[in-house]
Amino acid sequence: MTEICEDTEGNDSSKTPIIKYSKDWKLELFALIGFCASGVIFIISGIQNGDILTIIGSSVWILSCIVWIITYRKYFDR
Repeated sequence: MTEICEDTEGNDSSKTPIIKYSKDWKLELFALIGFCASGVIFIISGIQNGDILTIIGSSVWILSCIVWIITYRKYFDR
């Protein structure tokens, strides 16, 4: 999660969380890719066991992670 820094000196603290977050987006993107990989593993497990609920749930999991990854697109241009 993003850590929000409190500004105790009275400066404009609205810029502080954005600066902190811009340093962390690569790590969060890496974590989301890891979540997608775990979803693929669960899909493989669901196929081997014939569990349709695991396959559907893991597919939704991967789709949600991909949608979340798309929000990081604004950082790719840098």
